[in-house]
Amino acid sequence: MIEVRNLVKKYGSHLAVDHLDFKIESGRIYGFLGPNGAGKSTTMNIMTGYLGATEGEVLIDGHDILKEPEGAKKHIGYLPEQPPLYVDMTVREYLEFAAE
Repeated sequence: MIEVRNLVKKYGSHLAVDHLDFKIESGRIYGFLGPNGAGKSTTMNIMTGYLGATEGEVLIDGHDILKEPEGAKKHIGYLPEQPPLYVDMTVREYLEFAAE
């Protein structure tokens, strides 16, 4: 289960995520929809540990993504909209690099 509690992200005076709360239960499929600029990517980046929150917490199977990142990340997988690719590598080289 993933639990997002009172999640806030500010960039200076700009509020990107405003006190967001939700739960994602195991065995279900969810969609994360909203207009451009609604905070979807920011929320996903916080949930996966790529970005810190201003306030709030994200629990992945009971592990806080900021306090216990290794424990939390063992329970999730995430492919961002723009995955990081190294165009100078072959597919095999990239897979070997990622596997290390």
